[in-house]
Amino acid sequence: MNVLILTAKYGMGHYTASISLKQELENENVQVEVVDFFDIIFPKIKTLIYSVFNFLVSKCSNIYNFFYKFSANSNFAPFNKIIRKRIEKLITESNANIIISTFPVCTKYISTYKKNNNKKLKLYTYITDIEANKEWISEEIDMYFVASNETKIQIMENGIPKEKIKVVGIPVRKEFKEEICIKDKNEIVVMGGGLGLIPDMDKTLKILMQNEDIHVTLLAGKNQKLFNQYSNKYDNMTVVGYTDEVYKYMKKAQLIITKAGGITLFEAIHSKTPIYIMPPFLSQEIGNAKFIEKNEIGVVVWNKSENVSDDIIQLLKSPDKLEKMRENMQMLKDRLEKTNVVEIYGEEIITVC
Repeated sequence: MNVLILTAKYGMGHYTASISLKQELENENVQVEVVDFFDIIFPKIKTLIYSVFNFLVSKCSNIYNFFYKFSANSNFAPFNKIIRKRIEKLITESNANIIISTFPVCTKYISTYKKNNNKKLKLYTYITDIEANKEWISEEIDMYFVASNETKIQIMENGIPKEKIKVVGIPVRKEFKEEICIKDKNEIVVMGGGLGLIPDMDKTLKILMQNEDIHVTLLAGKNQKLFNQYSNKYDNMTVVGYTDEVYKYMKKAQLIITKAGGITLFEAIHSKTPIYIMPPFLSQEIGNAKFIEKNEIGVVVWNKSENVSDDIIQLLKSPDKLEKMRENMQMLKDRLEKTNVVEIYGEEIITVC
């Protein structure tokens, strides 16, 4: 069985979900390949496309949100002979029986290819946010894997029958699902600042660091500027660059301060670590933030002028409140674990993780 997972590096969430799926499938002795779809269809301008995306997200969120809403109401995906040949070559060389998409553009192109060239090809899509607008909907999709019941309802409202939708959460690496370690008192993990998505981070950290009982681990990722800015700045702060062991830091923390990304949200759920969301301003992250509030698994700051430092300190001094959030996370986790299996239908494999 050969599975081809198509994704894109718009941020790292879609790619991270793909790697998690690959990990799950390989445990079942399935041959899996993860491909950045933009390497295939737009190889010469891929770098430019990603640079423009990063700029819009970090500097021009209103413009980004406009295009996000526009894409929800558009099925436009330029499909010509060259692109068809590139897709055909990719599928042939991978010898894929099944294609899994974790990014809507990939889904649209493969759906078009399948409709016109290969009806027998199986196409599954994993939606990597709670909110699922129409950009995720395409013809020829055999199954939708979604994050929550709210997502399922949104998909059904767009005409997709419930039989083609499975509520499975968002894929996370197996390490997040393993036994939880003991939480360190007053340990905070700060992550998601790589594109400048946490506003007033310097001010927030400065106030927090004045409290000697608090220790902060700042996950800077590949942002060397951020790493250099905070390394050795505070005695009670540890700055970590890019790491494959995010799960170790998240599991030990009492609280995660971050943006409302879908992958981070479900990593936090599996780590049973309450999540403190800085003001969300990207459309899809607003949906994730509302999910956090509804399920009482964290705190969302909607007003940028709010004094978040004092709020965070008070939350750390409220163990009962944090414990209630962890209990709610456990309930969500338990629901997901009921479907944490691999189902085999003849020669087809569907991963629910």
